[in-house]
Amino acid sequence: MRTLGLRTGNSLYLPLTVFLIVLLCFFLYYSSKPIQSHGQERILLKPPSTDHSQNPELKQVLKRASMSDRTVILTMVDEAWARPGSVLDVFLQSFKVGDGTRRFLNHLVIITMDAQAFGYCSSLHPHCIHPSTFVHYFSPTIPNRNLLSWKKHSVLLDVLKLGYNIIFTEADVMWLRSPLSKLNPILELSISCNVAGAGDGYMQDGGLFFLKANAIASEFLQQWRLTKVLYPNPPVEESLCDTIMRNQDVVKWFGFRVNLVNTSHFGGFCQLNKDRLSDVYTMRANCCNNLRSKVHDLRLLLDDWINFRAHSSRKNTLEPMILKWRTPQQCRP
Repeated sequence: MRTLGLRTGNSLYLPLTVFLIVLLCFFLYYSSKPIQSHGQERILLKPPSTDHSQNPELKQVLKRASMSDRTVILTMVDEAWARPGSVLDVFLQSFKVGDGTRRFLNHLVIITMDAQAFGYCSSLHPHCIHPSTFVHYFSPTIPNRNLLSWKKHSVLLDVLKLGYNIIFTEADVMWLRSPLSKLNPILELSISCNVAGAGDGYMQDGGLFFLKANAIASEFLQQWRLTKVLYPNPPVEESLCDTIMRNQDVVKWFGFRVNLVNTSHFGGFCQLNKDRLSDVYTMRANCCNNLRSKVHDLRLLLDDWINFRAHSSRKNTLEPMILKWRTPQQCRP
């Protein structure tokens, strides 16, 4: 009977002990500060400063690339995406052939995840970040590419805390027109979301979004990162859209305001039937895991866009065949 009593006691105290340890770590990891939101005072968690955000190289590159309102365009590439004939080549080409997009190259910062990517990036573009700047996030001891979204959110948080608004774009997004008119500079987030799967309702973003550098945006990303530590999900990439849609109560509590951009403006291969050349601002090669197929279809997409612009400059009316993409051919949704 005594042995049974000890076992029963242990079974009751163990969950309580674990809970108290997690709660103690939570309060030690954060401090509080009051901020004003919608005219009411409330307490938000203050994210701790990191050595990464204090890196002088990062500060210098961001300062050089910043727009007048302290907005920078960020993307991330590794060696597979940054080599001759790679996704990075097509990505940079899209800015050059897009309508009013070439100027954004001056504001584009490319974060490289390994030394090979940095070497190739530096041969093409003036604003490349060496992987040593974020060595903790891009450690080779964490090779799982499914953790990329977690690393990306950590990098975004560091840049936000330096006071820079962020337009984040995946490197497989083609910039065909300036997306600035679709991004709300007042709200914390502007993003386009699509349902990627009919079964579980998983929300996928269009590969481009705007984050405003303020306390609310920083606190929300910090909370998301803490949630990933305490309650790790299965090893799948979690999009920002999915994070927001599945945590509406947290979004509302933080006052994290979201501007949902029409998916016809920020399109992708997964929903190509919705997108016409006359409507689209950016196009992403999603639903395509093979890099060679991705590059092939992105080049085809840019050819279609160049032909569309040449045709529209010669005529006032557009032939129906010109309004349709030939892509994807090798990428199959």
